[in-house]
Amino acid sequence: MPQPRRHRAPLIGFALALVVVALGVWKASFVAGASDAYGYVSEGDLIAHGRLTVEQQFVRTLPWPFADWSFAPAGYRPATERGVIVPTYPIGVPLLMALFQRVAGRNAVFYVVPVLGGLCVWMTVLLGTAVQRPLTGLLSGILLATSPIFAVELMAPASDVAATSWWTIALVCALRDTPLGAAAAGLGASAAVLTRPNLVLLDGVLAGFFALPAINAKSDDRRRAIQQLALFGATALLGGVLVAVINDRLYGAPFRSGYESFDALFRWSNAAANLDRYPRWLLQSQTPFIALGLLAPWLVRRHAAHDPPPLSRRGTALLLAFAAVVCVSYVFYRPFGPDEWTYLRFLLPAYPALIVLAVAVTIAAARGAAGPRTRADAFAVAVCALVAVWQAREAIHRGAFAARAIERRYVDVGHYVETMLPADTLCIARLHAGSIRYYAGRLTLYYDWLQPRWLDGAVRELAARGYDPVIVIEAAEEPAFRDRFGELNTLGRLDWPAAAELASPVRVRIYDPADRERFRRGDRITTRQIQPWTRFR
Repeated sequence: MPQPRRHRAPLIGFALALVVVALGVWKASFVAGASDAYGYVSEGDLIAHGRLTVEQQFVRTLPWPFADWSFAPAGYRPATERGVIVPTYPIGVPLLMALFQRVAGRNAVFYVVPVLGGLCVWMTVLLGTAVQRPLTGLLSGILLATSPIFAVELMAPASDVAATSWWTIALVCALRDTPLGAAAAGLGASAAVLTRPNLVLLDGVLAGFFALPAINAKSDDRRRAIQQLALFGATALLGGVLVAVINDRLYGAPFRSGYESFDALFRWSNAAANLDRYPRWLLQSQTPFIALGLLAPWLVRRHAAHDPPPLSRRGTALLLAFAAVVCVSYVFYRPFGPDEWTYLRFLLPAYPALIVLAVAVTIAAARGAAGPRTRADAFAVAVCALVAVWQAREAIHRGAFAARAIERRYVDVGHYVETMLPADTLCIARLHAGSIRYYAGRLTLYYDWLQPRWLDGAVRELAARGYDPVIVIEAAEEPAFRDRFGELNTLGRLDWPAAAELASPVRVRIYDPADRERFRRGDRITTRQIQPWTRFR
């Protein structure tokens, strides 16, 4: 198989990136539902309107404990100032969403992740080209694009694909080995830290990449290496400084984030569960092929005398160290359920590096075993093609392209609340607490923060203040809701017909507390059917 010419590889990779963007736009959820999607999209909406806070002064006079938290949907928390909530998610992706919204309207926020996904695939092509050769880059781009976790996250308006894209840009620019490349690598790292600050240790990996030549090189080369290190350090520092300023403004201290404290999230005891789950999820969703990259150091040592070498020594060291730090960053993180494989998204920034090294090892091994270069390349392409096809089938099987059909319930319910319920409606909800705010503009009470004995009392208090409380809950949430509130509250039993119901794709019911007494008197309660909103994409 003929090797793609070096100057054509970026163009072919760019065409592949456009396909990824088109697939993302075609199949992405385009919904601000649940916690992550609502959190990022609504934060972008706040920034587009020039603020990062939401005023809720009325909560200061509510009688139940944690009233300020109960009016903070997932993705938000009370600010240091009472009566105000602030977003908990890093500002990187919402900043881009705000820009897209200001330029092309509110719905344009959902184009951010597909565009960054395409950029990430293109950068992976360039990364593979820099580490070995154009064929490596193209095969790596295809394998990233078909990766199940990449496909799943391409469909969600969140930060995982964005962080991966920025870090891959930083790696590509670092390997250019020029002052401009060093500065651009620092800017890419800054954007990545703004997107996911907990991976700031990766700045140290890149700094080490620039520092080693400055230590080991001769005088003329050392000056150039020191210049590159200084340029990278200056531009990479911007992201950390901005994160510290925003943290201080929103959460009261430069090193305090919107998440839980460090010692609550990271513990030594978490290592055993994570070392069982992440490797297993990785091999199950990617096949053992992705582990071939671990053989890259052996390949470099074995062919150290070759000119040109089959694999860049500096590039191999950088990519392996980078992937290792990403993985170690989550070894001690709070573990998730044994079957919650989608949390591989945390490791996604390591995927381009691991995939490039796996492809590079495959190509080099094929050349060593299959003889002539053309035959060896054809063998490597066949292996990667089989892996890509398997990954694509696995992505479909794991529901990567079903997001829009499933997530549209948030839009349907939000539109119903906006158009069919009174303006003074206040929704008591959990999963829908954020989306109802976004799509219907109604206040919501996040019932996870409502103490078990307070449901009836909160409804009475809110009704006395002029609100019309309703309970919005999915069928899967009802058992836990009854367990939490049913013993101490009559409304917690949900023992009367719903006022409205969405039947599919997920059953969602709206219970009006005022209907309970009518039902107990013998009145008939008619349940309206919530119809799909036809204007939804």
